[in-house]
Amino acid sequence: MDKILVYGMTSNPGGIESYLLSVLELFRDDKLHFDFVTDFSAVAWKEQLEEYGAEIYFIPPKGKGMLKHWKALWKLLKEHPEYKQVYFNVLDAGAAITMLVPWIKRRKIITHSHNGSTDKKVLHYICRPWMRAMTKKYVGCSHLAAAFMFGENIEKRRTVEIVPNAINSTKFQYNQEIRAKKRQELGIDDRFVVLHVGRLTRQKNPIGLIDIFEQLVHLDSSAVLVSVGTGDAEEQVKQYIRKKDLNSDIHLLGVRNDVAELMQAADVFLLPSLYEGLPIVCVEAQATGLPCVISDNITSEVDLTGRVTFLSLNLGKREWASELLRQRKRARESDVSQLISAGYDSQHNAERKKILERIFN
Repeated sequence: MDKILVYGMTSNPGGIESYLLSVLELFRDDKLHFDFVTDFSAVAWKEQLEEYGAEIYFIPPKGKGMLKHWKALWKLLKEHPEYKQVYFNVLDAGAAITMLVPWIKRRKIITHSHNGSTDKKVLHYICRPWMRAMTKKYVGCSHLAAAFMFGENIEKRRTVEIVPNAINSTKFQYNQEIRAKKRQELGIDDRFVVLHVGRLTRQKNPIGLIDIFEQLVHLDSSAVLVSVGTGDAEEQVKQYIRKKDLNSDIHLLGVRNDVAELMQAADVFLLPSLYEGLPIVCVEAQATGLPCVISDNITSEVDLTGRVTFLSLNLGKREWASELLRQRKRARESDVSQLISAGYDSQHNAERKKILERIFN
């Protein structure tokens, strides 16, 4: 059995973490085995990872000192020569700093891009040539993410594999009973529910999100914003909500394990991000039949059902709010056949598995 060491799992149950869990599910009882190394103090889905037999190794974060970080990873690879491949799932090319160790140890490096831009652009562009030189297999969650990580013209020179961020669409199939129950549970039975799922960080544009919602409240006083996720901007977001006097209309729910049910309860999904790779939450929202209003900075590849509306962040917040109202009128349809045919359903994995097998071959 080939054993692969995976880097990129964090404590946040977000898109990368959900993708990696789906990979374990896909190759369960197969010839490939995945273990994890992380520089976070905890990992998302720990119980599920261990249920699939995955070993989890913790190394010091780079912030505690690069020598400690490198030394721990060096020791790990020295003690485990069976890890011939190290699979990096990353947001920017700064990961090249960590890649240096397995590259020196002559391990095959696979780099999977999950982002379309970064706040760390100087570090990214400095590290990108080194990251490309050390990488043997190039992978992206979208063509946009691949171009950002490896360069605009990389697909003309190298083979780049695009791996869909597949979901279990059955879990997200629209159900009127679940919708009614969740709305009652949250106390939002008769309100116009706008849902946002994403970390409270600059990338997700949480201040812009609140400004859009403020305009929506002026147009429809029944509107309520339900936001799922935490992040380093959480306190700033809370202060801004208080400043706007929107406490009673915005529900910050933090990290949740009932996102599928919350999507059933919502009327429109809103994602005004500054940048993304290919947001898995937008795929999930489409599986529930939710109309999606998102930033046009996000790749058009995410529109799998025709239920996604792209708007420029240069538009006025009131125009965004008006679009949310228009989308509310759309009939709720949950047709997962489009996700299946596009390769985004984790229960129909033949083609996706072939792609991954090529990557790890």
